[in-house]
Amino acid sequence: MSLFRRLYRGETRFGFIAHRKRWYIASAVILLICVGSMAFRGFNFGIEFAGGNQFLVAAQSGTSLDTVRSAVEGTGVEVSSAQERGQGASRSYVIRAPELSDEQRVAVKQAIADAGRVSTDEVNSSEVSSSWGRSVTQKALVALVVFLVLVAIYLWIRYEQKMATAALLALVHDLALTAGVYSLVGFEVTPGTVIGLLTILGYSLYDTVVVFDKVDENTKGILGHNRYSYGEAANLAVNQTLMRSINTSLIALLPVGGLLFVGTGLLGVGTLKDLALVLFVGMMTGAYSSLFLATPWLVDLKQLDSKYKLHTQRVATRRVALERGEESDRRTARAARLAKAGTSKSSNGTEAAAEPSTPTDTSEPRKPSPSRPAVASGSGSRGGRTSKRKGGRRR
Repeated sequence: MSLFRRLYRGETRFGFIAHRKRWYIASAVILLICVGSMAFRGFNFGIEFAGGNQFLVAAQSGTSLDTVRSAVEGTGVEVSSAQERGQGASRSYVIRAPELSDEQRVAVKQAIADAGRVSTDEVNSSEVSSSWGRSVTQKALVALVVFLVLVAIYLWIRYEQKMATAALLALVHDLALTAGVYSLVGFEVTPGTVIGLLTILGYSLYDTVVVFDKVDENTKGILGHNRYSYGEAANLAVNQTLMRSINTSLIALLPVGGLLFVGTGLLGVGTLKDLALVLFVGMMTGAYSSLFLATPWLVDLKQLDSKYKLHTQRVATRRVALERGEESDRRTARAARLAKAGTSKSSNGTEAAAEPSTPTDTSEPRKPSPSRPAVASGSGSRGGRTSKRKGGRRR
């Protein structure tokens, strides 16, 4: 049976639980890289969060981003970032700087107009206070905390405490990994990024709940028998939902990937690109964590309970006993076959030894040879002489 057919039927036997230490090590390495990047490199916060001034000018032929940036720096203003947006006729330059005074803003606008070969009226400028960014950040954090609390309560009521804990750990992993990728790539953090982060939380949770629902179905009443352990039932659940997780991830990633590449290649920087990147990375990490981390974490949490730990030991002991019994049965059957073969050989040898002592002659009786009558006449004359002697004695 082909792999795709077994995937479709949920008949694969991949060792998601048996090899969970590998997934733990891989995730730990990636998380260390992400945390290190966030700690030492930081984030490229947009003007909405960092505050400051932004200048936008259409790119003209014969101009370049480096020329415009150098002109701004020539006024004594520090450039926070300089980026090129769009392609072809829609190409433009985006210059960001810290908060400026009115005189500095006018000077920078004039420098951009001269370097970009346009008039000052064609240079768009905007100013955002950093307090607005702090307000957005605080509201996003409040929304995140409320979301996590509600998710934990739902999972606790619907399933159990350990499932809620494992699901929350997977969500935190997805957030940290997505934020780390943003830090490594250097994409600008905008309000669209925050919206994307909150969106991937729901996606990651959905994928995890689908797997947990199958785990709950497979493990009902598992302590009442010793046929398989909790980890084996959980591994079966992951294999049974593997095809569904793959299909869901691919269907979601294809349009988001197209959005990301279109936003990067055609539109340049902007909200579309920022939103697409956070969605793409978050969906990938969500699919990964639901299969390789959430369920293995659940099994490890279950093994902390003495009931499930003893149950796993009983299952292992029963299998060892069954294997020994089967081996003993095989040895007994083999000995019986050998004994039967030896008995058969012995009986055949006895019959062969008895054949010479009791021959069976099926030939016709022998006819007397021509010399036999002489022997017979001799014995007759002998009898005649005896009778004569007897007769003489009577005389």
